[in-house]
Amino acid sequence: MVTITDSQTALATEQLAKTARAAEQAGDFDRALGFFRGLCEVEPANPVWAFDAVRVLNKSGRAAEAAEALRQAMRKWPDASRRPEIRAILPVVAPSEEQHRTALGADCPPDEALKRPLIKDDASEDFIVGLGGRKAAVLVFTGLADRIVMPLPLFDRYLAELDLTAIYLRDRKRIGFFNGVKSLADDYDGTIAKLKEVLGAAGVETVHTLGNSAGGIGAVSYGIDLGARTALGFSAPVSITRQAADLDRRTAVFAERLLGDVPPERRDLRQRLMEREGATAVHLYYGSEMPEDLYHASTLDGVPGVTLHPLPGLGGHGALFRMAETGGLRNLFRETYGAA
Repeated sequence: MVTITDSQTALATEQLAKTARAAEQAGDFDRALGFFRGLCEVEPANPVWAFDAVRVLNKSGRAAEAAEALRQAMRKWPDASRRPEIRAILPVVAPSEEQHRTALGADCPPDEALKRPLIKDDASEDFIVGLGGRKAAVLVFTGLADRIVMPLPLFDRYLAELDLTAIYLRDRKRIGFFNGVKSLADDYDGTIAKLKEVLGAAGVETVHTLGNSAGGIGAVSYGIDLGARTALGFSAPVSITRQAADLDRRTAVFAERLLGDVPPERRDLRQRLMEREGATAVHLYYGSEMPEDLYHASTLDGVPGVTLHPLPGLGGHGALFRMAETGGLRNLFRETYGAA
């Protein structure tokens, strides 16, 4: 009798996932689907693979099969819509804006608290500006699902209440914003230059950055180069090294792209922050029980200007939403950005 150890199972899972994502990237959707379904058999208790299969079915144009697979997955995991890692795979399962507002309760600023109009967003733009009356702006870097856990107009309430200019950015190239924002420039340096123009034209004197999940990389990197006063990262994978990529296999293709295409000196956020000697105050929020996010944050421990904020009891990837639904996000922004 052959005994399969946990380490052998983990190795097999990692290899299957890598092969599935490579097949998807190559456009071989049938092969990718086969591997994701195989992963469902290897790890039947892990919902990620079932929702990955739904996503690939949608991507390959098999809408009816995708809808049925989604129904089955939601029956098996009825709470999937509350899990950020599932929403990142398949935004269609994300709660509605109304459901979000209900979950946020009093933490979500009401209409009468807003000092400027909210942004409008149909998810088609990678650069959205909401002009405030103050001389301060927050650049918001979205995650791989092109959101910041909640719909952007809902999140914008927090910044509109403080009359801040908000600039929302999406990374269509899926490389941590290191190749820039497509509608602004063809590369990173060009995007930095364009953002400086936009900020100057808006009369902005104080810059802040903020990013959720993969967007946290952009928040720290752009915060350094734009001379931001603060950079807030929520569940941010800020360590972009071979060791981190091997340990954190949640988005393997994304990690390999960063390692292969971004110059080491640019993705070394620790060294770049050391050189800034605390000029940008970096605050990282993450689940104390989430191993991967804890690992990433710990790699910046001890760097001047960096403060770590583990959220007790959080074992998932949703640090930003956890702060909002427990009443902490509104106060955090007031303390960080000041009152309007």
